[in-house]
Amino acid sequence: MRSFLSALVFLLSSSVAQAACDGPNAFDLLPEQTQADLQAQAARAPFHQGLLWSVEKNGVTSTLVGTLHLSHPTHQRTLQTLAALPEQPQKVYLEFTAPAQKAFQQHLLDNPGVYLIESGDSLIDILGDTHWQAISAELKKRGIPPFMAARYQPWFLGLTLAMPPCAMAEIAAGKRGLDHLIEQEATQKQIPMASLDTTETLLSILAAPLEEQLEELRWSLELDLMDSGESQMPAMMALYEQEDIQLIWELGQHMTLAQAQDDATASDLATLLAEVEAELIEKRNRLWAEQVIPELAQTPSLIAVGALHLPGENGLLRMLQRAGFSITRLDRNGS
Repeated sequence: MRSFLSALVFLLSSSVAQAACDGPNAFDLLPEQTQADLQAQAARAPFHQGLLWSVEKNGVTSTLVGTLHLSHPTHQRTLQTLAALPEQPQKVYLEFTAPAQKAFQQHLLDNPGVYLIESGDSLIDILGDTHWQAISAELKKRGIPPFMAARYQPWFLGLTLAMPPCAMAEIAAGKRGLDHLIEQEATQKQIPMASLDTTETLLSILAAPLEEQLEELRWSLELDLMDSGESQMPAMMALYEQEDIQLIWELGQHMTLAQAQDDATASDLATLLAEVEAELIEKRNRLWAEQVIPELAQTPSLIAVGALHLPGENGLLRMLQRAGFSITRLDRNGS
């Protein structure tokens, strides 16, 4: 799987965007027929709409919530709705708890060869002036000196560039995403928490062999894939607020494929997107479902994961439904 685009999609699929990323709504700018086609495609996916869900089995009720990892005006409303639910969780599951994130960071510090090009040419020499200048411009937008990233492996560079410049001020101001707010409340209430992801799982998905990463990075630069994410942010924000979750993925695919200049490139991009979806979303869904299905049948819990993990035939909700759980959509307004 191509790890540079996977890194970009990793943050987009988990966090989507945040409120400071203003601009024209890319979905609204599409022709009406294209909008209708994307909406119809999204509607074919099970659980294509909705962010807050109740799941029940054996008389035990738990809650699933689709998150953004960055700030959004609706987060407080979601937290209030969660706090008012009659069945409060005895355990909270997150993609990555704060201790797990620290362990991931420590693993990279202890094993720099996982994320750095430790010998030979740096990206400056490998990519050439034109491509390196394009990357340098993106790094500078994020306040990162380019020389610091010259020895990043492409998967790690992808994670760095996936955060849009419009999000940096929010992060610097200490504004947090829904998963962080949920973790904060669980800590205050002394509710046990667990991570669904592990360092090993994420690295197996993101950190492909270096030559494969470099090939993909060049290809991504040729297609200007770095720019496509930020241009989608206002639309993604609006769709998240409307709870049109599958439509976020359909729009992202449409805009990525629109970068292709010919049928062959479009076919390659479609294959890549399918691989990313299979590895980054569906594979993790299966691993998560294996962890939580036994637990949810006996312990009321809260599962907070990136919103794009909920819908679809291989989404987390469908997997729980197949395991015998009844699924009910909840109103985020609490009414």
